[in-house]
Amino acid sequence: MNSVPHYRPSPSVPSHRSPTQAQSRRGPGPMVAPSANNPHQPPNAQQLQQAAQQDRELAKRRARKPTDKTIPESLEKLVPSVKLYNELRDLERRYDATMMRKRLDIQDAVNRNVKVYKTLRIWISNTAKDQPWQNSDRPLDENAFDFETGQIPMFRVRIEGRLLDDEVENELDADVDLELGTECGSAKPETSETTAAPVQKPIRKFSSFFKSIVVELDRSNNLYPEGNIIEWRRPPPMPHQPGAPIPPPPQVNEFDGFEFERKGDVDVMCTIKLERNETPDRYRLSPQLAELLDTKEDTRAGIVMGLWEYVRKNKLQDPDERRTINCDAALRAIFKQERLYFPQIPDLTVPHLQPLEPITLQYRIRVDKALHTAPYAYDVAVPIDDPIRAEMAAILASPHYAQQTREILAIDDQIAVIVQAINHSKAKRDFWMNLALDPKGFVDRWVASQKRDLEVILGDTVGVETEETRRQAFYERALGEGILALLQKQQQQVVMQGQVPPMQ
Repeated sequence: MNSVPHYRPSPSVPSHRSPTQAQSRRGPGPMVAPSANNPHQPPNAQQLQQAAQQDRELAKRRARKPTDKTIPESLEKLVPSVKLYNELRDLERRYDATMMRKRLDIQDAVNRNVKVYKTLRIWISNTAKDQPWQNSDRPLDENAFDFETGQIPMFRVRIEGRLLDDEVENELDADVDLELGTECGSAKPETSETTAAPVQKPIRKFSSFFKSIVVELDRSNNLYPEGNIIEWRRPPPMPHQPGAPIPPPPQVNEFDGFEFERKGDVDVMCTIKLERNETPDRYRLSPQLAELLDTKEDTRAGIVMGLWEYVRKNKLQDPDERRTINCDAALRAIFKQERLYFPQIPDLTVPHLQPLEPITLQYRIRVDKALHTAPYAYDVAVPIDDPIRAEMAAILASPHYAQQTREILAIDDQIAVIVQAINHSKAKRDFWMNLALDPKGFVDRWVASQKRDLEVILGDTVGVETEETRRQAFYERALGEGILALLQKQQQQVVMQGQVPPMQ
């Protein structure tokens, strides 16, 4: 059905070489100094040191960056709005926790591949042209040998489909928009400039639900050599190499109607086979596995999850090795094993999976009238992504969220700087207030504090020993204990020989 475009090759143009170029190729070219910005040149030691120094400077700046946004309660007597500030901070923390929890819920909902089923209605019709009964009013050629009209009888078949829920939702959305527009209370007449058209949600095309559409005509190939099988197939995805990025899906021009035209002047039966296109793919289960999981069709992830629930419910996990499954009678009948290693289950279920059977429709092509439509339409339940999933993904990927987060962080930094300045101002105020209330006592306390700090720094205070002093005391104590132990050992040896009485 898809015509392959033919491209005319462009004429080859012979290459011409100038004498100057020919002469320049006889010997080596001029020496060119390497560029300082050559990306292929490895950095030297000096550049690495500079980069490390810059990283250290940035780390120091981040370390010096104020982060405390708490105003002490002692300022409430001086500034009444401090209490309101602390209440707003508590409210902000609750809002942040709530929004983060909701965002995690949205992310979890987006990661779950939830499907909803909608109804795809399919119509089939055909038209006939240049049939003998349509050419009865044309006079026959008297000089023709076979008395034919020269027209070739043909018929055209059209298969089209559309989601019913999408049309209903768009109509409801349009009605709601109109009602909201009338309830605004505006007395001005509506014009084309003030009235905005309702935004319609994108509707999936008929071909997007199928991998292939095959039509088989029930007639002889000898009488009709042009072919009795008409098919359309979706291009297969590009192979994915391990470690390489996932290639984008192939571009396909989706359509709402599938048409084909063939020669014929008699009625003919046709069989339409529609192979479903689902992501992820669903498979038809074997009778034993379908009876165990109580479903005939499911995805691979759904099958593994169903088996896991069955194992947990029947307590088939090995008590020592939790990843090992002790098969019961039902699992032994399916996998033919006594014990299973659970990570092997996806591979063990492959022989029990088969592709879904295509949707088969029967239609009789009639050529006894100009337009013939099937007496009834076909409704097919098709799974689609939850509509709210796309809205949730748009919320997570919104660039406004990152921009607003950066703005909030910048405002938080400004608040931290202001709070630091407030704390410094309060420390200065306390200093001068204490000095004004008790000058002599404050100066004495301040001098004593400074003296104590200086002694701690220099190590002159009682109880503060330097490293050398502690090391010397340790070695002297260890040396004395060693000498005493040696003398006692020698004395014990003399006592055992009975030469002198023991030491008291």
